[in-house]
Amino acid sequence: MFKLLKNNLLNILDETQSERNQLKNHPIYNSIKTEKHLHVFMENHVFAVWDFMSVLKSLQKEFTCVEIPWRPKTNGNLSRMLNEIVLAEESDVDRYGQYLSHFEIYYHAMKEAGADTKKIEKFLNELDNSDLHTSLMKSEAPKAAQEFVLDTFKYITMDAPHLNATIFTLGREEIIPDMFRELVQDLESNSSGKFKSFIYYLDRHIGLDENEHTPLALKMIKEICGDDEKKWKESIDCGKNVMQSRIKFWDQILFEIKKTDIN
Repeated sequence: MFKLLKNNLLNILDETQSERNQLKNHPIYNSIKTEKHLHVFMENHVFAVWDFMSVLKSLQKEFTCVEIPWRPKTNGNLSRMLNEIVLAEESDVDRYGQYLSHFEIYYHAMKEAGADTKKIEKFLNELDNSDLHTSLMKSEAPKAAQEFVLDTFKYITMDAPHLNATIFTLGREEIIPDMFRELVQDLESNSSGKFKSFIYYLDRHIGLDENEHTPLALKMIKEICGDDEKKWKESIDCGKNVMQSRIKFWDQILFEIKKTDIN
């Protein structure tokens, strides 16, 4: 796949390889051994599933027209890429044949697995009347999730499309297949039917991200950065930072998982 892409794109992948390796080999994937472990993971990770949609929507807002009256955008390639990705992320098919966003599929998988959904529900309700930081605080979202979401929004609020494209690509789509593949292998060995929707969610992401969304997302970075070396440099720095934020997020969740074995 990569040999057809620009040298700058190869460079950004090379420069972030260390962080990618840390994520791929993180001990959290082999540490989810019990139902309680999985609950801790899901109750934190659901906030990352939510903030991913905000990253995607920031890009859709920039490169497609979502306002009335409608106006044409100048880059049809980016419009097409983003609309294709949004179609799957916001209206995919769950294992029952219903069309739902990936967030909703995850939310229903949490309920099926017996995880607590009260904090994410309260957070979404708070957003109707409060800003992001206040909503996270009032909902008593897990500390690790709060920090991860706020790290993401530091970039979103910069209104820099090449950085949002980097978060979307390097911080999410490109690394997810390797991360989730580890989880699926362990969960499939558990015969509990309560995990079937979560396994479906993970499998769906592996397939979509690896075969469709990652190639599109890499092309998106190439299209946005073009020949602007400053943007490429900023994207490398951003890629490293968002991956380090994910590593910290996994470290904190792993700490909470281990605490359940002591209590």
